[in-house]
Amino acid sequence: MSAHRSRAALIALGALLAACARHSAPASGTVPQVTVGRAFMTRLAEIRTAVGDVEPGASPVITAPEGGRLAGITVGPGSVVAAGEILARLRPSGPANTPQPSLLIRAPVHAEVTRVLAQDGMRVHPGQRLFALAGASIRMARAPFAVGLHPPLMIGERALLHSPLAPRSPVTGTIARLTPAKRTRHALYAWITLPPRPGFTVGSPLRVDVAAGMAPRLLVPPGAVFLRRAGTVVFVVRGRRVYEQRVHAARVVAQGVVIRSGLRAGTEVVTHAQTRLANGMRVHIAHRLAS
Repeated sequence: MSAHRSRAALIALGALLAACARHSAPASGTVPQVTVGRAFMTRLAEIRTAVGDVEPGASPVITAPEGGRLAGITVGPGSVVAAGEILARLRPSGPANTPQPSLLIRAPVHAEVTRVLAQDGMRVHPGQRLFALAGASIRMARAPFAVGLHPPLMIGERALLHSPLAPRSPVTGTIARLTPAKRTRHALYAWITLPPRPGFTVGSPLRVDVAAGMAPRLLVPPGAVFLRRAGTVVFVVRGRRVYEQRVHAARVVAQGVVIRSGLRAGTEVVTHAQTRLANGMRVHIAHRLAS
């Protein structure tokens, strides 16, 4: 599965970069004009991705996303709730005399409340069971993530689920529980309750994306990465010549291309050329992009 995803990612990146490699040949004896820009650092949202599947969900349990005091329980045993309906509010624990905004505990799907496992005013700890639900339409997404992630996965975190059977209709779910993987000690299963949707049937594969905060990343401007037989490269400007430099391009974002390795911030690179560049080629810099 991982080899297939890597191959698909390379094909997708190649398609986005292919236009950069198509240029007309220059007239004999002329020096090609180029536009240049600099590699730069910025902060990007980090996304953890895992491939899993859809499992039947018998009786999911809603747990506390963090420690605090429970208040405003609105349901009891036998209550029928809609997806997104508020079940209770949680006032997180925090420093003394520091007000904390309440967290809303919501029903992940249309279901019936079979048990209420907490009381108003009760102090609860992260992961403590609060409500048990039942419903024929309930499904669970299961996906393995590496143990020791920083920051760690948390119960109550949001996840975006993508099904190849419904590629244009991702579904948002909430991590309901975390369990160790049986076959390896280095993986943790995230179980995500999801509402019924076309393409998310039991047994179907899916991709799970979980946001992991912001992190500094190195980027080059759009058009700076070229596809060659050796892989992805940039052309570094040194004086009046350009030199091919191999880089590991991770992904394409709105600001440019994320570079995982092979380049330093501040390095000047070609972002557009009139012709197919070659290692050591002499060029004329027609325009420099603003930093």
